[in-house]
Amino acid sequence: MNTGKILLALTLSLLTPVLQAQAACPRLDANTSIHWEEKQVPDLTFCRALDASGNELFSLSLAHDYPFKPSRSQRAESAVINGRSTYWYRTEIATRPGVEARETLVKLNDGRVAYFNVQANTIDALPPVFDIISRLSF
Repeated sequence: MNTGKILLALTLSLLTPVLQAQAACPRLDANTSIHWEEKQVPDLTFCRALDASGNELFSLSLAHDYPFKPSRSQRAESAVINGRSTYWYRTEIATRPGVEARETLVKLNDGRVAYFNVQANTIDALPPVFDIISRLSF
């Protein structure tokens, strides 16, 4: 085998885990400073969308099952995520009273579910985050 083929094979074998890790969280808009902080554990990928200052905009958990069970009485805003119609559901965070918190769950074509959690200081801060989420594709 020539040296070029050996180097190519070695490079691809080293890059494969990096490429796979990058593919776990959905692609974010390239024209934004938002980036993912990603953690992999068995059967779960946890993604935090961070702005340029390192503040969390929302979190996303990808798994084959998730314990969140939506309650119709907690429905808030309607949404389309990954081409699927859904609702955002109000939730409360005991340690952060007054925070506007929303969550939802979307079934993906590959059998997994995507659970989203958004927390904002004001209700007016929610729509821009919902817009970012609506443009994600899995």
